[in-house]
Amino acid sequence: MFGRLIAALVLTASSGAALAQANAAGAAEDPWGIAAMPNGCMIQATSPQGTMISIWGFAGDSKLGFLLQNRGWKALPDGNHYDLSVDFAGQKRRLVKATAREHIDSDGPGYFFTVEPGNADGSGFLRNFTSAKGMTISREGRNVDTLPLAGSHGAMAAFAKCLSAHWQAPTASLSPDSDDGDDDGDSGSAAGSPGSGPV
Repeated sequence: MFGRLIAALVLTASSGAALAQANAAGAAEDPWGIAAMPNGCMIQATSPQGTMISIWGFAGDSKLGFLLQNRGWKALPDGNHYDLSVDFAGQKRRLVKATAREHIDSDGPGYFFTVEPGNADGSGFLRNFTSAKGMTISREGRNVDTLPLAGSHGAMAAFAKCLSAHWQAPTASLSPDSDDGDDDGDSGSAAGSPGSGPV
């Protein structure tokens, strides 16, 4: 349920300052930006190597969409599935099932996957994401990129606040959850896949 998603995000970023407060305090090293959409929110940051990470959620969805894009990635056949290893610096390594997206926008092709904060694995992923200094993405043993995660704690707190405001808004059109165990395993269709989402 969406309420569980919000609770998990709030717990993940409970001690983090809001992104707007961090920026107002002059945190020049904070690379994160946040945007509100008609029925959801998105945060983005770009690595020194040009890899953009976008994270978004919509009111009513139980999963968050993650998209990694880079203009330099050429050979990503659209729709192919890949096992990505996500190594959080100094913390746990996690595997995610990603779908290649070739034609997205001018930021290049990318890998799309989802995380469900309401379950144990998803909340663990987000805890690592907001507390590690970096996130190294590997595919078939080869390093794809390492993304610095400075400011991710505050960004996730601002993201949770934005999503919560959409969820509580009386005009928000909430999509019904089928049941608490809603997990079809298709990482390419949940949380608004690229092409239909805000990217």
